[in-house]
Amino acid sequence: MNEFQAGWKPLLAATVGTMCGLITITNYSQGFFVGPVTAEFGWEPAEFFFGFTLMMCVGVVTAPIVGALVPKFGVRKLGMFGLLGHALSYLLLSANPGSLALWYLSWAAVAVLGAASLPIIWTAVLNGWFRRNRGKAVGITMAGTGIGAFLLPPVVEYFISHYGWRVAYQAVGIGAFLLALPTVFLLFKENEAAADGPGEAQAPPSNWGLTREQALRTGRFWRLAAVLFITVLVIVGLLSNFERILSSKGMERSLIAAIAAVLGITVIFGRLLVGVLVDRFWAPVVACLFFLLPIVALFVLINMQLTVGTGLLVAVCIGLAAGAELDLLAYLTSKYFGPRHYPAIFGGIFAVFSVGAGIAPPLMGEAATALGGYDRPLLILIGMLALSIPLFLSLGKYPEEGRREMASG
Repeated sequence: MNEFQAGWKPLLAATVGTMCGLITITNYSQGFFVGPVTAEFGWEPAEFFFGFTLMMCVGVVTAPIVGALVPKFGVRKLGMFGLLGHALSYLLLSANPGSLALWYLSWAAVAVLGAASLPIIWTAVLNGWFRRNRGKAVGITMAGTGIGAFLLPPVVEYFISHYGWRVAYQAVGIGAFLLALPTVFLLFKENEAAADGPGEAQAPPSNWGLTREQALRTGRFWRLAAVLFITVLVIVGLLSNFERILSSKGMERSLIAAIAAVLGITVIFGRLLVGVLVDRFWAPVVACLFFLLPIVALFVLINMQLTVGTGLLVAVCIGLAAGAELDLLAYLTSKYFGPRHYPAIFGGIFAVFSVGAGIAPPLMGEAATALGGYDRPLLILIGMLALSIPLFLSLGKYPEEGRREMASG
């Protein structure tokens, strides 16, 4: 049986879970809350966004813990708990009376209660259902973030405009939970036959791999962690400061909004495209090609006049790389360390990703302030991306088990 015929139900549930999970909801909604919240409480935007930074840094602890809990509780139970915890934490955010300390504690609670709604859980189930098409399956699952990026802004803006930011937080949290829970409960199931060894075509043998302790003792793990940290610093730094960068080049906000919408659509395309390519070609080379694109974008921003045409080129280049990053993180982890202990190892890798994503927005903004604009920070980002190329290539060939797994698909 075709892998997609056998595994479409858990794949659909994984995509919906990703769309309604912590990373998607938080990343693509907070920009709409910053104005109303800071206006009511008299906070600075930096104080508001420090909650996001704190959440990502707490993820350094929570992500590995969630990964380690998978063998005991299973991805389905953890996923449902994560969706519920995420919804409850958004209710906590909505109840803030104006206390900055409580605001930060609430964001720490988001990281703890919603940790099991991270991609660690949603991608873990794919290993048992997909072997030859694993890259495509990861790409489709991660496209849930792009779908969320497309749907969330008008929904959040509607609730804020008509009912206020508190109701908007409640609506987003409860709405995501009610949308995802039935799908996850009914369809998000592991392929039990895959754990027993070779069998029918619908149950690919996917029971090899290193433990987390074994993976931590390899240089490959730390090279992968390093290259992901570098690239997430660059991509999240660019995405979070995208409006300010283009504004500093003299572009009007209305045009920036239109270009940003193109960037969001490109993220979805990037997720799907990288999934197709890594199933056919060596993933580190695919990664190099995708992360050469933002180098082109940065050269354009530094050296060329910013027009609608050049702005769209920048958006497409950055969007494709942004779409590729999480897919590559999940795929490379499974290919180099195996699916048997994937959640635990991916949790460790995701912790590094969380730190980079958490510190990138303020770090990029502070660098622009300290260096008198964005041009010099953008040059630094070019150097960081150039460093990522040899790091990706240094990962080497897939382990023999991974190559057999692909060949036998």
